[in-house]
Formats: sequence, structure tokens, C-alpha cells
Amino acid sequence: MGVRVPPLAFSTGKVGIMKLEIEEISAVERKLVVEVPADRVSSEFASAYDEVSRHAAVKGFRKGKVPRPVLERHYGEDVLGQVTQSLIQEGFSFAMEESKLEIVAEPKLDFEPPVEGEALTFSATVEIRPELGDVNVEGLVVQRPSTAVSDEDVEKVLEQIRERHSQLVPVEDRKDLARGDYATISIEASVDGDKVDALCVEAGTIEVAGGNLPEALDEKLEHAKVGDTFTVETSAPQGAPEELKEKTVSYAVEVKSVSEKKAPDLDDEFAKDHGDCDSLDAMREQIRGQLEGEAVRKSDAAVNEAILDMVLERTEFLAPGGMVDGRVDALLREFSMELAQQGMRLNAGEHEDEAREKLRPRAEREVRANILLEHLAEQLSIEVDEEALAAEVSKIVESAGEQADRAREYFADPNNSESLRGQLQRSQTLEKLVAGAEITEAAN
Repeated sequence: MGVRVPPLAFSTGKVGIMKLEIEEISAVERKLVVEVPADRVSSEFASAYDEVSRHAAVKGFRKGKVPRPVLERHYGEDVLGQVTQSLIQEGFSFAMEESKLEIVAEPKLDFEPPVEGEALTFSATVEIRPELGDVNVEGLVVQRPSTAVSDEDVEKVLEQIRERHSQLVPVEDRKDLARGDYATISIEASVDGDKVDALCVEAGTIEVAGGNLPEALDEKLEHAKVGDTFTVETSAPQGAPEELKEKTVSYAVEVKSVSEKKAPDLDDEFAKDHGDCDSLDAMREQIRGQLEGEAVRKSDAAVNEAILDMVLERTEFLAPGGMVDGRVDALLREFSMELAQQGMRLNAGEHEDEAREKLRPRAEREVRANILLEHLAEQLSIEVDEEALAAEVSKIVESAGEQADRAREYFADPNNSESLRGQLQRSQTLEKLVAGAEITEAAN
């Protein structure tokens, strides 16, 4: 049994009196029970049939002169649908206006079709923004992670750059393959004697024991030499066509040649060619500066998240399920796009369900964080005026390059510009929390 508050609300509406009853289901859910009076239902049916009568073409009758019973036989189902939609919309609009609730998701409606001459009662279960009250933002203390960059960090990046500019050089003094070599091989794959083109390789170069081949094939290749031919039978690899699942694949392999990576020397010439620096020492300083900048950005982000987590822990409230579901959908779309850019895709069914479950805690935390920051913006009187919003839009448009006109058109839509205003407001609110917190520095 829900808690009923307030017991009843009334509206005179177009005809008669509408009634509203509100049941509290949870801190973020309400059930709105609306009663549309019988005379309002009847007037809506009468208006609908009057409109139909003006345009109805029924054999044997002039337009506007078709008897009501005839109209009901020909158009009754359409009229009922129209009247139902109109009364539900009107009743729900009345409920929103009377309840003053801040509804954050589409309502779940429960109703029976209206009957002329009878009152229509329907319910709408809605999710609302939680009430947080006065949030305590005093006494926030966090430690900033170290932003120190070591010599080892610099050398690691330098080695990565060097590795990226390595070249494959043919091995002339041996034929045996070794881990880390690059072998040029041809592979003919078959299942039950039938060639499988999707798994065949004409002359591909692949790292020996690099984990890019089926394990049994990788192991055999590591102990082979140039000119060898051999056959390996193993299960179909992950990502193979559906029809090959649970099949045994036969791989006939020929080793054609072997190469090894040769990295350039780390010297001043390397710095000039790959770092746009006059010397290797200058390149090291350039890398150090970049790493320090990234360390500061990460440190700032960590402080922001720590402060936000601290205030979230102090403030108990539920995230509306509909908002969380919407955020999960958005994160899933982002994840699918990232996979697509890598030439992969998210399988439907179980894989999508599994991904949703993994994303849900993150989505819930993000929804709670946004609700909290929006509440604090009001509590701390933080507003984004038109001048600040216009400045941010200009900055985005300027950075859009060839897409500037498209960006300008995007923010011309009030929904998109208001969304940006909300982002700026949340960002400024978090900045104010950070400014008021005590931040200690970690030892470097």
C-alpha cells in the first residue's frame, strides 16, 4: 500500500472536474491516478464524431448528414483510438501541472479504453528527480597524486618511439626461427578436405610466437626454419565464420623467409628525424615536458573524482532507473562505436546483456553524480549566463575546423545549447567544490 500525498487535486478542465491522486512508490517513483469526468469523456466522443461526420464519405448519405450509428459502424475503432489518446494526454498534462513533480523518464501508463458516458480512470507511474535537501560540502580533504616524472619514464617513451620506427631486415646468417622474429609464411586452411579461403594466407608476415596465430600453430612455427612445410590440426580460431565453430581446421604451412626488427640508434640524428629536436637530450626534455603535462591532467582528474566520490558517499539517494537505463544505452553505443573503429562488433543477445550488466554500475554512478552536481549548482547559486554560453559555443565552433558550420547549426538548436549549459554548470560546480577543499600533495 503506497503512501498517498496529497489525497486529491482537482481541475475544472474543459468540462466537469478532473481528479488526481498521487501514490508514493519509492523515493524516486510516484503513481499518478487520474480521473477524467464522464461529461468530459462524452464531449470528446461528440467532438470526434462531429469532425468525422464533416469529412466521412458513406454511400447513401451526404457529408455532414451521416447518422451517428452509421459513423460508429464505419469509424468507431478509429474514433476510440483518437479519443483515448486525446483524453490520456489531457489527463497526464493536468497531472504534471497539478503535481509539480520533476519527471525524468517516460511514464508507464495503465488504462482501459474510455466508455462514452462514464468517467475514465487511468494511472501513470513516473520516475522523479530525487530530493537531496541541504548537501554537506564542508571539510573535504583529498590527496593529490604525485605528478613526478622519472628518468625511467622518459626512457620508456623514448624506447617506444624507437620501436615504432624499427624496420624489418632479412636474416641472412641463419634459417632457424626464433621468438620475436618475423616470418613470411603461406597458409592453406581446410576443413574436412574443403579449402577455407577466410583462413588462408598467401604470403603474410607475422611475429613468431606473437600470439597472433592459433596456439598450436604458433608453437610449431617457433621451432621451424626457412623452407619447412608442416601441417597442424586444431580447433577453429575465435572470430572464424559461424559455420566453422566446433570444427577441426587443418593448416598446411610453408615458411618462406625470416626477418628481424632493427631499431634505429638513439642519437642526435634520431632526435632530429623523429623528435624535431636538435639533440637527443633536447628530445628527452621535450618528452619529460609532455609527460609532466599529462601527469598534471591525470592528477587534476583524480582530485575531481575523489571529491565527487566523497560528496556522493555523504549524500544518500537513489538514481532513477529510467535515467540509468538511458545512460547504459548511451555507453553501449559508445562502446559499439569503439569496437567498430577497430573492425569489431558487439554480438547481440548474451554478449550485449553481459555488456549492459558491466556498464550499469558506471552508468548509475554517472547519473548520481550529475543529479548531485545539478542540485549543488542550485544550492550554491551557480548559473551559466548567456554570455558564458555563447563564449563556449564560439570556442567549440572555432575548434571544429571544416565542420564549423555544422557545429554552429547544432548549437542553434535550443535543446543542444541548453545541454551544453548544463555541462558547463556541472563543471563550474565541481570546480567550486575543488576550490573549497583541502588538497594535500603526495610525496614525489
